[in-house]
Amino acid sequence: MLQQAGRSDILIAGGAVIDGTGAPRRRADVALHGDRIAAVGDLSGWAADLRLDASGLVVAPGFIDMHTHSDLALLINPHAESKLRQGVTTEVIGQCGFSPAPAPDAHRDEIRALFGAWGRHVTWGWGSFADYLDALRARHTSVNVVPVVGHTSCRVGVMGEESRAPSAAELSQMRSAVEAAMGDGAFGLSSGLVYAPGMFADTDELVALAEAGASHDGVYFTHIRGEADTLLDAIAEAIEIGRRAGVAVQLSHLKAQGRQNWGKIEAVLAAVERAREDGIDVTYDVYPYTAWNTGLGQLLPSWAREGGAEAILARLSDPASRAQIRSEIAAAADADPGRWEQRLLASVDSQANRPLQGLTIAEIAARRDAAPEDVVISLLLEERCNASMVGFGMSEEDVRRALAHPLAMIGSDAAASAPYGILGKSHPHPRSYGTFPRVLGHYARDENLFPLEEAVAKMTSRPAARLGLTDRGRIAPGMAADLVVFDPDIITDRATYNSPHQYAAGVQFVIVNGVLELQGEEHRGRRAGSVLARS
Repeated sequence: MLQQAGRSDILIAGGAVIDGTGAPRRRADVALHGDRIAAVGDLSGWAADLRLDASGLVVAPGFIDMHTHSDLALLINPHAESKLRQGVTTEVIGQCGFSPAPAPDAHRDEIRALFGAWGRHVTWGWGSFADYLDALRARHTSVNVVPVVGHTSCRVGVMGEESRAPSAAELSQMRSAVEAAMGDGAFGLSSGLVYAPGMFADTDELVALAEAGASHDGVYFTHIRGEADTLLDAIAEAIEIGRRAGVAVQLSHLKAQGRQNWGKIEAVLAAVERAREDGIDVTYDVYPYTAWNTGLGQLLPSWAREGGAEAILARLSDPASRAQIRSEIAAAADADPGRWEQRLLASVDSQANRPLQGLTIAEIAARRDAAPEDVVISLLLEERCNASMVGFGMSEEDVRRALAHPLAMIGSDAAASAPYGILGKSHPHPRSYGTFPRVLGHYARDENLFPLEEAVAKMTSRPAARLGLTDRGRIAPGMAADLVVFDPDIITDRATYNSPHQYAAGVQFVIVNGVLELQGEEHRGRRAGSVLARS
């Protein structure tokens, strides 16, 4: 129906609107005024300061990346190049237990060290969570930010990197830190229970801190205690935390890792459905790849990862400890045939080892004429633990099951990147550049795993509802003007494991808070993103 003529700042004309709710697409124009959607429908009589031709294209709400690690990347490069060019307009940061704040003076250096080499590339001038958010605002990022406070950061801020349970007084301090961050704008609490020192927290500690987040209507985001052999027990713990704390649970980057665990996703999804029937609000996010990305130090036995980087390096330098570590790494590899051919060295800090980025540990071992376990130890020493790896460990069928389930939301589990500057020296997982186009192009269009409308809903209205962003994630009058316009026939991911710094294809326009940020190949650098507030 032709709507009464009006005037808009931007008019997106002639596109197929997928509104984010899962409803079928429809031909409609979208008018923007300021940072809001003014009208949707037949707006052929409207005037506009800027008219964008969307003929043959899809107009959708801007994508919400439900799980990212852009906490420092946005300070290093606020343009968020790799994400914006996928159509991402909002990133959820502070995941897996790691947030740059709170960072009290007594433990600031330890918290900074949690972020590896990138911690050296920003001016660490904040202490409180509010101060960190002010630092983000001052950078004027190209995407919106949803901040989450990390359990590990709160723990280190109170008791350092000690591998013990907190005292009652320490637990009270940690609760106060979570509550303060929630008051400053955090959307919830995250945990990373395979990483030291977060791994040393027991269930009671996590319940106490999740309760603090729940008291502010926050979500408990969790990298569970194990995604391989202990997967089902770890899922049960996350659900138990949700039940006892009365908190909504978001399972991070759901996966079943290791060939012996392939197929367990069905049992995981059944457990999630049972929990929801019992009144526990559990959902999850997932990325569309069969490989994961983490620190190279995760190959060390858990006892060798205690105490932070300096303690790890001391053990690796001690002959007796090194021999024990070497033996345990080798034993783990013996139990996992083909491990070294399935582990790529991703990013390193030193210029000397940059040529090794993208090679498997087996290939590096051949070049160095050394055993793979010795290569791992040597690289950690050479890089002072600032090295990461990509590992191929999930089955395609499990990835498809996780993506297709109606509870799934899309999260890249990656930091924003760019092929230039400091970020361009890294060798990220291709998910930094390709997550959302891969879902839209490969899985929705090419594989017909689900309709395009369903894919968009997983990226927009469902994450927005989970986060309580009542004015985002849908195309409707009065909603925030975060929009992406893409070619459904062309959209695809280009980034590969060997050549990850490649922008996706098919995104034509990206609008953030009513400002045109991306037009064709041109990033316009308007940096109109904001730090979002909880409703």
